[in-house]
Amino acid sequence: MFQREDIIRENILREEFELVMESHPLYRLFLHGIPTKKKPIRIINPFGNALAYGFPTPMLPLTSSLDVALFFATHRRNDESGLWIPIPERDEHGNINVGVIYVMVLAFPFPMMLGLSCVGMQAFRRPGEQKLFALNMGAGEDFNNNNLVVGIKFRQNPSEIHELERIFNNGELLTPNELIADKANEILTTHCVSEMAFERNCRNNPRDNHRENRKMLEEAGVRISSDICHLFTEEELMEQYYPTAREDYEEMFSHVVAVHPGFDTLLNDIRNFPNTVEGHKFFRL
Repeated sequence: MFQREDIIRENILREEFELVMESHPLYRLFLHGIPTKKKPIRIINPFGNALAYGFPTPMLPLTSSLDVALFFATHRRNDESGLWIPIPERDEHGNINVGVIYVMVLAFPFPMMLGLSCVGMQAFRRPGEQKLFALNMGAGEDFNNNNLVVGIKFRQNPSEIHELERIFNNGELLTPNELIADKANEILTTHCVSEMAFERNCRNNPRDNHRENRKMLEEAGVRISSDICHLFTEEELMEQYYPTAREDYEEMFSHVVAVHPGFDTLLNDIRNFPNTVEGHKFFRL
């Protein structure tokens, strides 16, 4: 059972992660909005990003892709090696391993589904690769008991598993090697949070007793530092972001399709943004 200090620490860790993401140019662009002739287009889901990179949230990860769901239902990740290990057809006792995927039926049009949000394409790759959606779960709520959820059982089939491994390059496409993932892991394993993250959490939870929160963290062995230790550095950005920033941005929006009249112009503004004077500071052309 979670203690109050656990909840406070998790909230502050998510704030820390948000500060780290805000130190990345593309995230800042998506946060404040890509300028267009009509209005800035924001592509942002902080809780969804936190969910994708392993932070505790009140949300449950879902996907719009059956193949993605099947991959996660047929593999387990080794925490030490980071490799995805296929679940064998039979267990150590010779019993058939039965997998299950859960399908949530949309009883209403997506915008009317309370608690369900689209994460999808974000500044960092993992949410988009996983076709990620997030379902806000109430305290004590059991997803399996949701009337809109159907469980489908299946046998672990080695040939089908092999095909999924081919599609997703043994899982590397779903959990790509990204610097933001390393930074997320550092935040999650640290016993130190920044003063800025602590203050931001206080502002977002004004009813909390700030002095009591600080004391609870200290008693739990969590140190509050004046520094944010995991921000993206200029050297990291010059090495891992700017060299391919424009090409990655173009690739990101090459798959976006105009769904109604008038969206073509908006999409052209988005795609052309790196070529503008304002866009240069985000892409260093």
